[in-house]
This record gives sequence, C-alpha cells and structure tokens, in this order.
Amino acid sequence: MEIKIIDFDHKGRGFGRYDGKSVFLDGGVIGDTVSFEVVESKKKFDVAKILDIVEESEDRVVSKCPYSKKCGGCDFLEYKYSMQKKWKRDNVSTTMNKIGGIDTKVENTIGMENPFYYRNHIQLKAVEGKLGYFSKNSKALVEVKRCIIAEKEINRAIEVLKNWKGLRSVDEIVIRQNKKAELMIVLITKNEVKKINGLLSELLDLNLKSLFVNYRKNERFRFGREFKKIYGEDYIEDELFGLKFRLSPESFFQVNRIQTEKLYNTAIGYMEIKPNDVIMDLYSGIGSISLLMTEAKEVVGVEVVEAAVENARQNSELNNKHNTRFIAGRVEDTIYSLIKEGTKFNKIMLDPPRAGVDEKVIEKINEIMPERIVYVSCNPSTQARDLKLFKGYKIEKIHPVDMFCNSVHCECVALLVRDNVSSK
Repeated sequence: MEIKIIDFDHKGRGFGRYDGKSVFLDGGVIGDTVSFEVVESKKKFDVAKILDIVEESEDRVVSKCPYSKKCGGCDFLEYKYSMQKKWKRDNVSTTMNKIGGIDTKVENTIGMENPFYYRNHIQLKAVEGKLGYFSKNSKALVEVKRCIIAEKEINRAIEVLKNWKGLRSVDEIVIRQNKKAELMIVLITKNEVKKINGLLSELLDLNLKSLFVNYRKNERFRFGREFKKIYGEDYIEDELFGLKFRLSPESFFQVNRIQTEKLYNTAIGYMEIKPNDVIMDLYSGIGSISLLMTEAKEVVGVEVVEAAVENARQNSELNNKHNTRFIAGRVEDTIYSLIKEGTKFNKIMLDPPRAGVDEKVIEKINEIMPERIVYVSCNPSTQARDLKLFKGYKIEKIHPVDMFCNSVHCECVALLVRDNVSSK
C-alpha cells in the first residue's frame, strides 16, 4: 500500500489518508510518498510503519544525526528547516482556530540561524550500564555518544559518563550547561551511587561546577525530594540579557538561551511597559521574565516551586532589581490573597507549564480585568483552550518562537488587550 504524507500530527508523526481512513506514520516528512503496513488498526484511524520511501519530498534533507531513525528526541531532522518554521506557524494557526475559535493572524515563526547544538539542558536514561535516550513511544534505549542539539560541553560530559563503571547504579542523568560552558550534573538513583569518586576525578577534567545525587523512588516524577551534593556549588549561574540567574538542580530554565532572548523580547515588547505599571507575573519560575520588566513600578512573581522562588529572590538581589517581589504558592490560591491585600494590577504576564492555566486563575483574572495580558506557552493546544475563556479581551497578536528546533514542539506568545483599551 502507498500513501502521500500531507501533514504532521501533534506527536510529529506523518499523516495521510488511505481508502478514506486517517493513517499516522513515524519517519516520513510532508511530501513523501511511502509504502506502508498497518501495525495498529482503530475504528477511525490506523497507525502504520513505513516500509520504503517511494518518492522523496522536495523538502526532505539528510539527517545530521546518526541516531535519528531510532531516537525519540527529534521529529524533524529530515525536514528542511525553513519548512519546519512554516509548518509550526500553520499548525499554531490551525490549533488556535480549531480549539479556541480564534482567527487572529499568526506571525511567521521566529527561528534560529543554526538550529543545532542549542540545548543547555538534557536528561539521559541509564539502562543496564548503557546511556542514551528512549526510542520514540517505547522504553527501548538508544545509546548515544553525542547529541547534535545539545551544547558542546554537555557532549564532552556524555563521552565521560557513557564509560563510567558505576553507570548501572543510576536510572537517569541530568546535565545542565551555562553560558560560560560550566556544567551541573545530577545523578538520579533509587538507592546509592557506586564508583562515584572515579567518576568525579574524570569529570573534573571538564568544566564541572556542581555534582549532585538525587534519590527518587517514583519514576513518575522528574526528581525525588532529596538531593545530596557531591561536589562544588549549590547552584550554577546562567545569563540572559546580561543578567545573572542562579539555578538550583531542580530549577526550570529555558533550554535554548538564544531563542529565549527572542521569546522574552517579544513578550515584554507586547506588554508595552510604562513607569506606573504594576504587573503580576504568574508561574514566574526563577524570575527570568520578572527581572527583565525593569521599567514597571512593581512586578510580583508567583510560583509554586519554593526552590525556584528562593532562586528568584537571590536573582533579584544579584542583579539589583528592587521593583520585584516573589511569592511561593499555588497560583490559583495566591492570586486571591494578592487581590485582598489591595494591590491594583493593571497588566499580567502568564508563562504556565504545558498543562496551561488553571480555570480558577482565568476566572479571577476576568474579575480583575487588567488592561493587557501576555500569555507565553510551550503548548499551543492548551493555550488555545485557555484563550477562549478570557472575557472582554481581543487577541491582538500571536507569535510562534522556535525554541525546540528540529522537534514538533513550539513556544507561542499571545497578546490580549481589554476591549476598551487602545493598542498600537
């Protein structure tokens, strides 16, 4: 059987139609004609395996990664980068319309000049003494010697770690690199880590800043609660816009430093900050956006992860940003207490996790009616769902940013302006 791939789905799989039925296939790009066999048949769709590429798409390129056929990390390494950006813009537009009923024009995707070696943070799996990533949609390990989307000092660390004799004693390894090419490494285990002294002596030949062990019993969570410092500092310092940010092992920080500056420039530009503005920054993390809104009278950041809030407070002091304060608590609870204390917020920044904004938060924002809301999202589907719940606002701008080059994922910035407020 042959089929032409006409689109991708939200998982990065190729999509086509055969005999009136939807078919999803891994490994193809838009424009390919492929032969296939069905591996799973459902009532409304089939999941299939590509047997051969009968006719290549004009937008197909040769992957630069030796693991791309098996590894589940990157979806689009065989798809021309200019077309990746176009697809992401079109996909955001379709998603906004289909889920949110939003017909605002979506701007062209902001991309990278070189969409490789950009990730400053990776999480590797360790299975039976081997190190790599899980294959797409399975827990089969794909061993890697390097990762072409990870920064270069991280790749030097992979070379050391894959030969470490204690690798069988850990489940996962997190590696973070800062702008100075310094490393923070976290070894995640259920019990105890073996042969750690031998590993440390080899890592010291690299630019190691911190080494931690994290004890995790439940694999549903990224980290367990207990961290043990083996070497170095309690944190690693990174930089955006010339500002310094202290990151503890569990802190969230955007994985693509170059694109983060473009993303935040876009979001803060949409805020049109004025000297009398009082801004609420919800899901504020380590304060990376809050600390950039220096022209406002006051910025209040709210974040549920206490370690991130402590980092945000340290970052505020480190950079002499005295118009910010940070509160630890669930956003849906804290927003009520902030309003009760009498602070009048006229603008709100939202940067939630993939699950989006809690409906109670949106209800409260609708009561406050700030003149301007900027919503930054790493999941256009939940963003579209949330945007339609805001009442009395016009969605003026939507702008995708390619934070995760060569993957299906995309960041997106939306500007909402209250109906009775004029906008440029």
